[in-house]
Amino acid sequence: MEEYFIILWEAIYNIVVAFLNSTVFFVIKIFLAIYTTVLVVDVILLMYLGNVRKQLRELRKGSGNVKITKRTDVSDWAMITNRLNSQDEKQYRAAILEADQMVYKSLEIQGYSGGNFAERIAQVPPDSFTALNVVRDVHVLSKKIILDDKLRITKDQAQNALDVYEKFLKNLDIL
Repeated sequence: MEEYFIILWEAIYNIVVAFLNSTVFFVIKIFLAIYTTVLVVDVILLMYLGNVRKQLRELRKGSGNVKITKRTDVSDWAMITNRLNSQDEKQYRAAILEADQMVYKSLEIQGYSGGNFAERIAQVPPDSFTALNVVRDVHVLSKKIILDDKLRITKDQAQNALDVYEKFLKNLDIL
């Protein structure tokens, strides 16, 4: 009986050794080497192009951002633009400040992090919105409104500021 197991073991061993030295196994090794190389290149490309770090962070910590529906965004925007229908300069100032806040929150929802507006807007790729500097200028205007109570804002200035923010929000697919 013991001889039977030894003969069986030697036969299995000889078959395995013959397979490992065969052309078929050599072709399989080459295929697996190419496949592994392609997988490594894919992982590198995903990390470079796919912003994997952000996605992994969101998986670990969860996304604290809750995207409200587009309908809600549109109705909020309508309320902001309705402030321009009055003749009160305070309404114009409030409209610019509310629009600025809406853009700030929208940047966060889109995944641009930062402690302030300037940090978030700096992360927006320059080629994604042609008038990014104009958005920065409108934000500077909103900061001036906050700092200077006596700053005069005309209806045209407010309308221009809201137009810039509206184009930007449409570009972000918020509106």
